[in-house]
Amino acid sequence: MKVVGIGGGHGLAATLKAARLYADDIAAVVTVADDGGSSGRLTRELGVPPPGDIRNCLVALADRPDLAELFQHRFATGALTGHTVGNLVIAALTEMTGDFPAAVERSGRVLHAVGSVHPATVALVRLMALVEGGEIKGQVAVAQSKSPIQAVYLDPPDPPANPDAVAAIMEADQVVMGPGSLFTSLIATLLVPGLRTALQDTGAKRVFVCNTRIQKGETEGLAASDHASALLAHVGPFTIDSILVQSPEVPVDGVSMDRTALEFMNVEVIEADVATSDGIHNPSALAEVLKHL
Repeated sequence: MKVVGIGGGHGLAATLKAARLYADDIAAVVTVADDGGSSGRLTRELGVPPPGDIRNCLVALADRPDLAELFQHRFATGALTGHTVGNLVIAALTEMTGDFPAAVERSGRVLHAVGSVHPATVALVRLMALVEGGEIKGQVAVAQSKSPIQAVYLDPPDPPANPDAVAAIMEADQVVMGPGSLFTSLIATLLVPGLRTALQDTGAKRVFVCNTRIQKGETEGLAASDHASALLAHVGPFTIDSILVQSPEVPVDGVSMDRTALEFMNVEVIEADVATSDGIHNPSALAEVLKHL
């Protein structure tokens, strides 16, 4: 069974860890819209796509825990403050090979990754958002928006999709979207036109794993159906077959379940307890649900 996860950062890492428990073949299709921290600095200084989300996914698939720990080490002093070793390795391999996907693939071999990781595009893109009163530029600024996000888009709007990412989606048995930052990770990945088309055309079962918690600024006030509606509005209709929502709702800042609104979207609604005690996704519990889909 081939499982493809789509998104970025720590959320997609949880999906990849879950997939390791039931899938025979695993791939990740990852956003390259991050412009903050170490990733943003490397993009601005070296002209490479941001490697941070890629790194987290490679580490989630790594079969060398010692090297995975090294890749995640973040310098705390000196000129390298804020940079992680893994980001620098990917940037170095990109300079050596002249090819970002090749650098990612070689990093995966170093880590003995049990699956493949594909950047959504090799083009340098900027995430933009429309909010009440204007436009926000950059992934970090969008994530910190104090106004509700009406829509997000890429600049330039039509970057070429990574052919390996398209092939992974088309060949998958199951495509898992999320969890993770709704607008700045998941939707940002699927704004690449070729990936949207692949998601629409694939014969895979397409599962949207809704976040367990509201993300301050980005998804404040959004119920589960609002998350799904935002995804469908940006990616196109009939691109979600099933949606998995945490139940019972996580205390204080949990995403609320509104089953009637979700069923009106003509998607299969699954309620399950897939959260840890601190409210994030539990890969083992997530695997139990996903493998039955």
